[in-house]
Amino acid sequence: MVGVESEIASPAPGTESSSPGSHGPVPPVASQSRRLWWLVSVLAVGAAFILGLSIEHAADHRTAARGLYRMQVLTTVSRFLDEEHRQIAIPVAQRSAPVFGDLADSISGDLGVNGSGTLQVSLGAGSAAPSTQIAFSATVSSPYASTTLAVWDVRDTSHGGVAETQGACVLSSTLLGRGRARAALDLGGGEELQPCSPQWWSAGSAGVLQPRLGRAGVPRSAG
Repeated sequence: MVGVESEIASPAPGTESSSPGSHGPVPPVASQSRRLWWLVSVLAVGAAFILGLSIEHAADHRTAARGLYRMQVLTTVSRFLDEEHRQIAIPVAQRSAPVFGDLADSISGDLGVNGSGTLQVSLGAGSAAPSTQIAFSATVSSPYASTTLAVWDVRDTSHGGVAETQGACVLSSTLLGRGRARAALDLGGGEELQPCSPQWWSAGSAGVLQPRLGRAGVPRSAG
């Protein structure tokens, strides 16, 4: 009995004893932590790179949209001034207010100005009837902003010669908040439009070359 017990109690040569519940060697914890930290670092760098590209793309898109809108507003002002200059030189009976509506439509349909098809220029109130003034309002709308302008041409021949002034001002703009514009509209690129002066609706006397927007029917407040 003693010999049998000794053989059972003694492990066979070349074999290793194992404790209950053991399932082989366990990987070092420090090695696992280093691999996990490396993976997290790589993911963080990748996410930061993608976020940076997204922010840069959004900024580029805003800059491009602002530049396009600046061109659309300035083109509208320029073309209205050209037509007003042409018409104020002819007799009142030959002037045509509907031409300005056609002009607004032509700007909206000009692919060089409205290549994306999202611009809408609409004619507002105004008049070509006064012999010394032509003035109209127009609204330039796009997904970027909506701005209502007043554009005028004033001519004086009372002193034997011809004196003429042209100008434009902003009545309202979504870029300036709700209601009547009270600050200059910054279009970027060094271009801005001043708010319309309240005195241009005044019933009192004004300089001969100052616009009388109230006389032309242009509303003082827009939007």
